[in-house]
Amino acid sequence: MNSLSKSIFIVIFPALALVATIDGILHLFRSEIMIQHVAHFITAASIVFFFARVFIKPLPRTDSILKAYTFLVFLGCILSFIVGNLYEKMHLMCTILNLALTFGWVLYLVWYSYFQDRDAQENSILKVEQQLPKLSFEDSNGKTVTSDLFAGTPSIFIFYRGNWCPFCMAQIKEMISKHEELTDRNINTVFVSSQPHDFTKKLTKKHSLDFQFLVDVDGKVAKELAIFAKNGLPFGFQVFGFKKDVVLPTVIITDSKEKIIYINQADNYRVRPEPAELLKVIDANI
Repeated sequence: MNSLSKSIFIVIFPALALVATIDGILHLFRSEIMIQHVAHFITAASIVFFFARVFIKPLPRTDSILKAYTFLVFLGCILSFIVGNLYEKMHLMCTILNLALTFGWVLYLVWYSYFQDRDAQENSILKVEQQLPKLSFEDSNGKTVTSDLFAGTPSIFIFYRGNWCPFCMAQIKEMISKHEELTDRNINTVFVSSQPHDFTKKLTKKHSLDFQFLVDVDGKVAKELAIFAKNGLPFGFQVFGFKKDVVLPTVIITDSKEKIIYINQADNYRVRPEPAELLKVIDANI
């Protein structure tokens, strides 16, 4: 999967919303308050608040269409075009920004959030009841670790995009909160990313439990399992040391004989399985 256009979009779109929010605030304080200015602010600020919320207090998942935010974005758009333009002189800049942001929000929901080329049914490697192929990773110190190390006990493999992804970090935190339940069931919990070792080392130090944080060097395992995303990193994040290619969010559960008993290949990066669902699968199959 090549996602260069998405990589650029997810940086430009929130930045445009932030500029529009500042512009809306300036209009509200510098001139007579008009419906179009208020509507313009509602649309832009709703988008900015969503992205700020995601990074300030990360969520492990959301609903697919972000109902509350979508309502506010379209409310601002409707107020601007129907009410504002009927009763007030059209302000071209507000109108253009509002239209651009609303269109951008729709793109974010139905295009950016989805992995359009991902088809779990077509993935011949990851199938329930098949054996997990022998996979080779490295730990945070560069030591080789193979998946057969976890044979003999059930395992959960969680492939995540990297420390830069707030949904991934929230998912990891959520799984770690279930440490006791996982330990009671004697489950190996393995987190895998293709990010550089130093970032994985930070997670290993932060979560000093018996979880495994491993590195898929150059995305070799992701390519083998058909869960590799080229240019999946938001454009410009390379300056922080991350690699532009990532793994797609994926959860695999294997039994003690390394047979796959559950797979979640999310087609929307904001919609991920809850720990309760994974525990239920384990209790039903192991």
